[in-house]
Amino acid sequence: MPQISVNGLDAYYGDEGTGIPVVLGHSSAASSGQWRDLIKRMSGRYRLVAPDHIGYGRTAAYSGDIPLMEHEIAIVEALVRLISQPVHMVGHSFGGAVLARVAVRKPEQVRSLTLFEPALFYLLAASGRLSEHAEIKAVADRVIRYIGENDADEAARTFTEYWVGLGAYDAMDPRSRETVRTSIAKLPVEWPTGFEPYEATVEALSGFKMPIQLIGVHGRQPPQGPSQTCCAASG
Repeated sequence: MPQISVNGLDAYYGDEGTGIPVVLGHSSAASSGQWRDLIKRMSGRYRLVAPDHIGYGRTAAYSGDIPLMEHEIAIVEALVRLISQPVHMVGHSFGGAVLARVAVRKPEQVRSLTLFEPALFYLLAASGRLSEHAEIKAVADRVIRYIGENDADEAARTFTEYWVGLGAYDAMDPRSRETVRTSIAKLPVEWPTGFEPYEATVEALSGFKMPIQLIGVHGRQPPQGPSQTCCAASG
């Protein structure tokens, strides 16, 4: 995988296909490998650039030298400069939150913005969805507390079951469970970024001129997952 150095950190990214460029931002506890099937399907028509966000895949862990979200934004901005033309942006969850903030800062570089359940939780409070905001904040606090107590299993179980459903973590094969246990180490610094705008205020987001598509999952059973929380935040 190619890499780019931004603020002293080497960020790795996939770069496949030819055509109009698309930047792909993956979710928490994942990597650019999340987009593997999409890249296979679309690389004949598009250039697909998929970074490993900080602490995931091959990109190094967060150093704490600058605020996490500022560093994530800077990496994507550097990739867009490297591409040297406006891009389509497609982001899921945490990756969607990063790309939305890049679009606020560099709207002229974004052809379109597609967000799948972006982790912009602060919008819940801003839109009066106080109970939903309290719900996701409580889950975040609980996961972060478990990580601080070195209870990686309970942290990973709480994280996975909130997004996927009851029993999802225990139903995973041991290798997948270990991947989640390892990946969630970043959440104590990553999840709080979902509760601050970093310039992506309601006013800024409502001022977008590029085509936008918001995608959510509906019809899940309680406990509530991202279909209710993230889509409410996006809307």
